[in-house]
Amino acid sequence: MIDSIKDLLVNQIWNPLLNDNPYYTVGETAFYAVLFLGFVWVTYNIFERFKVKVDARFLVGWSGWILLMAGTRVLEDQGVLVSRLFITPYLDVLFASAVISLIYVLKAAENKKILDFNSVWMRLPYLLFIPVPFFLSFPNLFGGLMVLPVFFVFVVSFFVLRRRFSSFFSYENIAVLSAHLLDASATFVAIYFFSAFEKHVVPNYLIGAFGPAVMFPLKLIVVSIALYYIDKEVENGSERRFFKLMIYSLGLGTGLRDMIQIMGY
Repeated sequence: MIDSIKDLLVNQIWNPLLNDNPYYTVGETAFYAVLFLGFVWVTYNIFERFKVKVDARFLVGWSGWILLMAGTRVLEDQGVLVSRLFITPYLDVLFASAVISLIYVLKAAENKKILDFNSVWMRLPYLLFIPVPFFLSFPNLFGGLMVLPVFFVFVVSFFVLRRRFSSFFSYENIAVLSAHLLDASATFVAIYFFSAFEKHVVPNYLIGAFGPAVMFPLKLIVVSIALYYIDKEVENGSERRFFKLMIYSLGLGTGLRDMIQIMGY
């Protein structure tokens, strides 16, 4: 019994973590889920302690850090960076630790009237991202840009639907849905046009059964249910925005990475 459990842990979690395998295992997926929940818990407490306000300015900076992480991951994909620190989950832990630490430092400095949090927060990730494209190759630039028309169709549709269903299609919900539809659009283009593959367990199974277009209804249904539940059950506005920020991050990170990665095919 003990040997069976040990073999399961080694084959499902330990070995996959040591090797960047083409597909995630169920155990590896569960491990990442626990890791993400730990990140959510730590981040929530930091936000509460320093009264971090999740507004449009904060979202701009947060999105910049996600862009920088996506670009760094593709630098590893293209062989520019060769350390295991730059693949999942090590890169995620590295960036999460850096960003949480930065929030801590910037908020402490702001409380002492040394600087304005948002001024630094909004600009720093984009300044750090500037050199990244110069180290990447883009032989398939058009392929990456193919993602945008598909993505924009959904974004425009959300704003059209907002006229009739404004209670659900708030600006923050549109941002979350758009992040995940960017991921769906990039996944669809990568698999349908460039023979890429999906690493995640459930999407990989569904794509195998129904084709890459299944990512669109999958994302719409799952994310919409999550947003509806948060809007209905979470009364505190700050908590609502925080949980939506976490869901937004899951979609934007993979979407940006996939789109940049397609450009390098």
